[in-house]
Amino acid sequence: MRLRIHHRTEYTYPQPVSESANEVRLKPRQNRWQDCDSCLISVLPAAPLTPYLDLYQNQAHRFQVTEPHIRLVVDSRARVTTKPRIDFEQLPYGMTISDLKQLQELESCYPFLQPSHYISLDREIWRQAVDIQGQSTDVFQTAYAIMEHIFDVYDYREGTTVVSTPAHEVIQQKTGVCQDFAHAMVALCRSLRMPTRYVSGYFFDATHDHHLRGSQASHAWAEVYLKDVGWVGFDPTNRKVVDETYITLAIGRDYQDVAPVAGTFYGGSETLLNVDVSIRRLERAI
Repeated sequence: MRLRIHHRTEYTYPQPVSESANEVRLKPRQNRWQDCDSCLISVLPAAPLTPYLDLYQNQAHRFQVTEPHIRLVVDSRARVTTKPRIDFEQLPYGMTISDLKQLQELESCYPFLQPSHYISLDREIWRQAVDIQGQSTDVFQTAYAIMEHIFDVYDYREGTTVVSTPAHEVIQQKTGVCQDFAHAMVALCRSLRMPTRYVSGYFFDATHDHHLRGSQASHAWAEVYLKDVGWVGFDPTNRKVVDETYITLAIGRDYQDVAPVAGTFYGGSETLLNVDVSIRRLERAI
């Protein structure tokens, strides 16, 4: 599937900002499920972008705007070719909960078993995870059950949380948006010692009636590591196992590691933020 993404972030300040330092993760990852065919990131006021790979091999960019400004625009345009991630005729059952002990010392899994900035692993979260798990001894089945629980029980509602809302509050309140649902799933899975990472990106709503939640916006989901399979994505916002309609931007322990745009500035107090995302399917090469 060939997809075109346009992501525009605009900050407006009530009075001039003297300087801002920023970091963006807006270039789609290159992996076995997706090819980033092209990506152009620009900023206004104009500033050079310095690329680097972060700790989790996400393509990030840094830039500074040193002149006074009352508006900052970060514009990203990318084209991505995605591939099927999973065989839905043969779902990856077979890894048991007892097999998880083998993953605890793997370098690729260890960071995603630990508490992180937005993810705490307390006894109450563990109790809820055990209740959801029920009699299941299969890792994929358990992760799917957690995803279904969040979709069925939590209330998808904008304005009830902020980007800094931690997972334990989301699990208590059972409300939020895709970022919160992803944090909740990461916390519940990790409490069962399942290596689970947070993923930021987008998805294309290919359904006939476009009923999926979070399309045409930045999106977030969770990935669980399965032995002999690798990382498998679960989207609790839409109760979907991640397929070729999803585009990965960055992976990390939680939102702090993958924020598409983050930064600091001097001067001013309040900021008006506007984010616009559009995703289109390209039917033929252009």
